Amino acid sequence: MSLLHWKKADKKFTEHTVEERICIAIGVIAFFFLSILIVYAFYYGLKEFVFYDESKSYVRESGIITGIIFLLPFTSLMTIGALQKLLNFKNEDTLRLMVKVMLYCIPLCFSLIIVSNFIIEFNLKNKGYSFCYWYTSPSFRGPDVWLKNDELCLQDGSVIISDIDDWFEVHNEQGTEPTLNELEAFIKKTRMELGR
Repeated sequence: MSLLHWKKADKKFTEHTVEERICIAIGVIAFFFLSILIVYAFYYGLKEFVFYDESKSYVRESGIITGIIFLLPFTSLMTIGALQKLLNFKNEDTLRLMVKVMLYCIPLCFSLIIVSNFIIEFNLKNKGYSFCYWYTSPSFRGPDVWLKNDELCLQDGSVIISDIDDWFEVHNEQGTEPTLNELEAFIKKTRMELGR
């Protein structure tokens, strides 16, 4: 494999301009932290959105986060390529391999996103959760909201989504099931405070 054959570069690292050396060093650091972020996001996605606590009355799920694990080989190769440049080795073979890996990683990433979304939604429906359109962010990247009690999905709460999220999280942490009257009172009070 080309990564195992590290060949010395024709041009030494010290022969690069200061700007090029800074860019290479920043690249190593950025790609390394991007790889760590991908691993953390995948772990968080599994923990929060796949292996969720069934006692929650309010679940925010985002299956999109589980698919990014397939981007890890790509970012790892970017890190290795930048590191090779930093240590005065040729990185052309690594960059070619990175492009080839990317051609496989991106379709796998999207495939896993579709499959994980299907599995998560299927599990939530089987556990008695209902999708709540009003509390789901209009953003594509925003998590979907599922409620155990579909009566708690109120249109009035759609303008205070972040407040609703915090309110339900308090109930999830306490392990209490919120009531419709409590939610209506909270929405009315919060909207009055915000002047809506």
